[in-house]
Amino acid sequence: MIERVVKLTPEKSYDELKSLLFRKNCKITAEEHPKSITVEQGSLWGVSPKGVKKIISFHFVPKDSETRIISISSLASDWIILSISSYVLAGIFIPLFWWLAIDLGERMLSLLSIFLAIVLIVGIILDVGIYALRDSFVEETLRLLP
Repeated sequence: MIERVVKLTPEKSYDELKSLLFRKNCKITAEEHPKSITVEQGSLWGVSPKGVKKIISFHFVPKDSETRIISISSLASDWIILSISSYVLAGIFIPLFWWLAIDLGERMLSLLSIFLAIVLIVGIILDVGIYALRDSFVEETLRLLP
């Protein structure tokens, strides 16, 4: 959860953020002017914290003559399902290739098994990093508001 206070009314901050999100190619999935806006950002094939598919909700809370913007980012469920499916497939193929390599005496299959294990470990490390930095797009976007 990221928060920022801007020196604008809720209506003006809502309009400013909405136009900024449009320029950043976000797809609006829900909005309640001027209380909240929910967008879909990123791609299913994204591999960076700013590029992965996320659902981001922004809530606008009046505070004197300012507006407090509260945002919540979550990774999109289809991106999570794709990641977990790839881990499961790798987890099936790694021992299968290793077993075939031992049974058939094929060095290439054992190398493929080792390569898949390395890719699996690197993928998990990257996804943990992506989860930890999932708010980086929001931080960057909110900094651009006046």
